[in-house]
Amino acid sequence: MDHLKDLTTDQWAVIVTAVTALIASIIALLQTSAARAQLALGKRVHREQNEPYVIVDIQPDPYGPMLLVIENTGPTVARDVRISCDPPLESGWAPEPGQPDLTQILQEILSRPIPILPPRRRLTFLFDNVDRFQNISLPRRYTFTVDADGPAGKVETAQYTVDLDAVKWSLIAERPTQKVEDKLAKIETAVLKLVPSARQRSHNGLPMPNPVDES
Repeated sequence: MDHLKDLTTDQWAVIVTAVTALIASIIALLQTSAARAQLALGKRVHREQNEPYVIVDIQPDPYGPMLLVIENTGPTVARDVRISCDPPLESGWAPEPGQPDLTQILQEILSRPIPILPPRRRLTFLFDNVDRFQNISLPRRYTFTVDADGPAGKVETAQYTVDLDAVKWSLIAERPTQKVEDKLAKIETAVLKLVPSARQRSHNGLPMPNPVDES
């Protein structure tokens, strides 16, 4: 440390200048690295916003069956869409004499690439019916893996896991008679408001009075 005391003013000035230049270089390097990372992130976000987004799902139909759904929810065309399923997709719907096997049809559908899937295009295929939930020998969970090409090339691989037990509860919530029941409940409420005495009879379990014909 004693030799620092022997440094002249000019020597100290040179040291300070060198240290300042070094710090400035480090700051510039960090700024350049951050700018490159931000630019790469911006390019990735822009690419993802303009890529197709193909989803695969098993959804309940309000009238009973379950459907295999393939849909491109992205803004651009998906090409060469390839879908695999683990375990292999299996339907419990037993074919009638002379009809094709539904399991075989579904597996053939997934085995062939979809050449083109435009934005918002939705493909639906019959998968099974509600009797499926009584068959404990069939798989309850399926994992779909989707690969496709977009305008900028290969799209990142996507995976979707479908839990049929969750589909079961959704199917129950969307039973076909639900809307009819809701409408009947609204009609009953309206009638009770119009006829106050009917409300009391309804609560007491008494029959509704017959309307009087005043004609």
